[in-house]
Amino acid sequence: METMKKSTLTIFCILAGCIFFLSGVWIYFQKNLDRVELGEGERATAYQRHYLMIANDKDTGMWQSVYESASKEAENKDAYVELLSPEQMNGYSQADCLKIGIASKVDGIILEADGSKEEQHLITEALKDGIPVVTVMTDDTATSRISFVGLNSYQMGSAYTEQIQGMLKDKGSTSVMFLSTSSSKTQETNLVYSQVKKELESRKKPGQSVDLTEYCVDSSADFDTEEFVRDMFVSDESLPDVIVCMDEVVTECVCQALVDYNQVGNVKVIGYYYSNVTLNAIDKGIISSAIALDMEEIGRYSVNALDEYISFGHSNNYYSVDQHVITKDNTREYRTEDEK
Repeated sequence: METMKKSTLTIFCILAGCIFFLSGVWIYFQKNLDRVELGEGERATAYQRHYLMIANDKDTGMWQSVYESASKEAENKDAYVELLSPEQMNGYSQADCLKIGIASKVDGIILEADGSKEEQHLITEALKDGIPVVTVMTDDTATSRISFVGLNSYQMGSAYTEQIQGMLKDKGSTSVMFLSTSSSKTQETNLVYSQVKKELESRKKPGQSVDLTEYCVDSSADFDTEEFVRDMFVSDESLPDVIVCMDEVVTECVCQALVDYNQVGNVKVIGYYYSNVTLNAIDKGIISSAIALDMEEIGRYSVNALDEYISFGHSNNYYSVDQHVITKDNTREYRTEDEK
């Protein structure tokens, strides 16, 4: 009898939890669907389609560029793109954001794949419910996503290898560290690292050797990345000869640490993306270069893929975007008109 009571209580708690979660989903999206009908500003505009873009860090310039481009393209196709990030919802993960999109019956979802089994299952579930999913920047071929918008790891790896090769010592060992955060560390970055390791091994000259390592900073708190980078610079002995930054946040933290700890010129750095901080650091010679995908193309192509699939029942499996290597010779090309 006592066991039956405990089982009943357990079932009741589980049901109560499910009801609470679904109520939260309904309330959240009821508010946001109202916003879709209102559109931007005072113009009351009803959109034919509602897309959800899930960003792991929506406040970075990179994701803002993708979102702005997607929104502009969507408006031309009578659609609305809503940006959602786990960080703006306490305790929620990217998978939770995906669940919310499915529960709200949005017309399409855009996200950077994280390679998790849960996400793979949810993308399959979304397509079964008639919601196409497009992956951007990082792909997951094990999913039922309709399209991938980005660049393959081979092309990315070759671009990094080209930059690193010019930084190797003529003789002896050069230590190279790939530095990422938990929000940017993906299956794709692992493949890029492997590709660079393979290419450097085959391209190095006689007498050269490369000590290649990678480190992922737990970025669960805003200050974690900055704290790790500063700690690394406090101890000169732990500094590598070359740092390869795999996201925008790491790049900006490293730029600041180079200046604060008087290490400009002693440590060579390859940054990521063309934020103002990164462009200024390149112009001042603080870092050597930066690599970035064309974020405008990513936003535009992702909406095109959803529109094509919904309209015709199919879309291109792969949309290749341009890759940019930013150096002191071309930083002007990546600045806005007001900054030039």
